[in-house]
Amino acid sequence: MTDERTRRGVLLAAGATAALAGCLGGGDDGEDTTADDGRDTDTGDGSSADWQSVTLMDATADEEFSIAETDQPVVLHTFATWCSTCRRQQGSLADAYDRNGDDVTFVDVTIDENDDPDDLRSHAEENGFGWRFAVAPAEMTRGLVDQFGQRVAVAPQSPVILACPDGSTTELDKGVSASEIESALDENCR
Repeated sequence: MTDERTRRGVLLAAGATAALAGCLGGGDDGEDTTADDGRDTDTGDGSSADWQSVTLMDATADEEFSIAETDQPVVLHTFATWCSTCRRQQGSLADAYDRNGDDVTFVDVTIDENDDPDDLRSHAEENGFGWRFAVAPAEMTRGLVDQFGQRVAVAPQSPVILACPDGSTTELDKGVSASEIESALDENCR
């Protein structure tokens, strides 16, 4: 019998490790939480927002980018192309994008290891989505799980996260509407 490790299994272990570390204490270990651009990436809960610095490839424009390099608020949605809950959430994202796309960067990152850039490009085109789509590298998914918990890596949970230009983040409730996204942007990032 071989010991096959799946991405999901690794993420579950990483989430359990992070939860245990939080229970056992930790706090400030002297780690520098300042990003290259001077932003403080310390989230205040013992984890850092390194996931914002991970380089992503926009499957729709074939361009590299990172959340940290974006000088606008970012609406980040983790999803999978097969997920019907995710598609419903993307409907709200589409409404918010139509009204705010010039002032806010919208990013959908798949956390499904079976989705590839071609799948994302097709998904965006078929649904008329005009924002960025990328495959979340493992280090980004681990960072998101460390900061927000395991549900961020479960597509049907379809979480939406706001990342403000100062590096601060806010997780929104499941099934958030376009107006709720806009209100959260106003309250947290603008």
